Amino acid sequence: MNSGRKIEARRQPNNCGHQVTYEIGTSRKVYRFEDRTDEELSPHGAGSYHDPAHHNQLMDRLEDYIRNNQKTQ
Repeated sequence: MNSGRKIEARRQPNNCGHQVTYEIGTSRKVYRFEDRTDEELSPHGAGSYHDPAHHNQLMDRLEDYIRNNQKTQ
């Protein structure tokens, strides 16, 4: 049974993300997804302070998380 459906995923022609093409019969939709450039950098190992401001931000988040979870227990 051929339902006339076709799905393709590939890099965008400009190489800045990917696109998904979905076809049903004579209808076709293209969804484009850009690569995220605003993602936060992964934390480094302990003692590796390449960006002290980022390290402090992560530690503040951890302290907030611990405080909030202590209240619920």
